[in-house]
Amino acid sequence: MNSVNVDKSFLAQPRVLVLIIVLFIISSLAGIGLLTFLLALCISFSVLSHYFLKHFHNKVTWEFKKYVNISSVDESVKGIIEIENKSSLPVHNFKIAMESNSEKEIVFINDGNDHVESSMYSKTFFLPPKSRYIIEFHLKGKSRGNHHWTNFNMLISDPIRLRTLRLGYANEFLPTFPVMPRIIKVDELKIKSVLQGYRNTNHSFFMDESSIVGTKDYENESFRHIHWMASAKENKLLAKKYQKVNGSEYSILLNLVGKGQFHLRRDMEDLIEYATAVSLYLIKEGCKIELLVNYCTKQNEILRIENDIDRSQLKNMIMALSMINERGIFLPSEQFYRQAFSKKDKKSLALVIGSSPEPTKIDKWLQIKQ
Repeated sequence: MNSVNVDKSFLAQPRVLVLIIVLFIISSLAGIGLLTFLLALCISFSVLSHYFLKHFHNKVTWEFKKYVNISSVDESVKGIIEIENKSSLPVHNFKIAMESNSEKEIVFINDGNDHVESSMYSKTFFLPPKSRYIIEFHLKGKSRGNHHWTNFNMLISDPIRLRTLRLGYANEFLPTFPVMPRIIKVDELKIKSVLQGYRNTNHSFFMDESSIVGTKDYENESFRHIHWMASAKENKLLAKKYQKVNGSEYSILLNLVGKGQFHLRRDMEDLIEYATAVSLYLIKEGCKIELLVNYCTKQNEILRIENDIDRSQLKNMIMALSMINERGIFLPSEQFYRQAFSKKDKKSLALVIGSSPEPTKIDKWLQIKQ
């Protein structure tokens, strides 16, 4: 808990209470019975209101639960807040109010038929004594990043609403909502044909173990030196189609800088989404991939997620792409590609997404999205 405030109605204001007490003393001395009774009633309600809210100061707790730890842009996810009243007294006017930083980050979705999206959400309800109340709501991420609520308040009012206790929580107590890039569907057939075409052009057909060469008569060749499989029935050696264990190796080079020195491309989000989709596709195909992005880390190096057969690599890639901020540090294209080609795995093929590098005789790369 970060802040505790009490909102007071007009009758609960200090100056008004002082005036009521003065009038009470005067009316009691003057023997005005009805006025004295009404003023005494106001003073009693004010005192009871004060101690009522003081009683609830640490009696109401909350816990946030969510079904998924990460979502993508424009994906709706369900969240649950569990409110617990540990007191023996009920709260007739209990209210929660939540607010996100802006409607460009995360929004709350109205459960009504209109499905209105807003950066604010509130709900008022009755909280019985010694009870728990479950609140379900839906959130939607509108942009990449690690978003969070900026405000979360619980408001407890006394039965006659003279005072309202406002319990506020700071950012460090509030949940975070990682939002990854939108998952788009890439043209898998086109990517496969481009990669296969590059492989056929730059590699010998007879050295490709995934290709069927044909059949021939057995001539006592050493099995260790040829890729044939014997058939006892036909007395022939049949070509063997090998299943690749790890697939090919690729280095995805994502350049978000345009033709100028430090000009970010307007289609930056599209490039990030495409890089995410290609990474998912290649990993699904059993390929080993690494990611190099024109984005400087805290160590003043380009962002790089190295080759790894562990499944956590995919999560690391998605989270890295989610955290790219347009207010971060980017390098000129020439400098980025110089570093990227020197750091990438030497055995992997560079797949360029975004502004392309200058052609060289040393570095080999394949442009899959301009």
